[in-house]
Amino acid sequence: MMRRKRSSGAALITALFLVAVLAAIGIAMSRLSNVENDTRTKAVLSSRVYYGAKAGLDWAIQQVISGATAGACPAGPPALGAGLSGVTLTVSNCVVTTHGAGNLVYYIQIKATTGTLGSPSYAERWMEATVSSIP
Repeated sequence: MMRRKRSSGAALITALFLVAVLAAIGIAMSRLSNVENDTRTKAVLSSRVYYGAKAGLDWAIQQVISGATAGACPAGPPALGAGLSGVTLTVSNCVVTTHGAGNLVYYIQIKATTGTLGSPSYAERWMEATVSSIP
């Protein structure tokens, strides 16, 4: 049997092409995995600061409703539990106004942060509420 000279090396070219395609698919999957990991990390950070801000705002509203503040802004944010460790709360804005005969209206803003500003692990959330003693 005689081999044709024109077809020699066709299998090598096909094999190299397949190796290149498989390598490209592997690199793309690796990058996609990294993006998915970053997205998951940011989602966890975002939910932690959301629930931290919500807890701080709920605490401030409870302080106002219970009369613990006596017509003033809440004294400071609460300490958060172990599930929200690393989240820092700040009562960033609080205004108390009087309407009518001793009716108080509180405007409260809470800021929750985690991580260091400028780093990929930084997340921030603001929440605000208006609470009134007007019946």
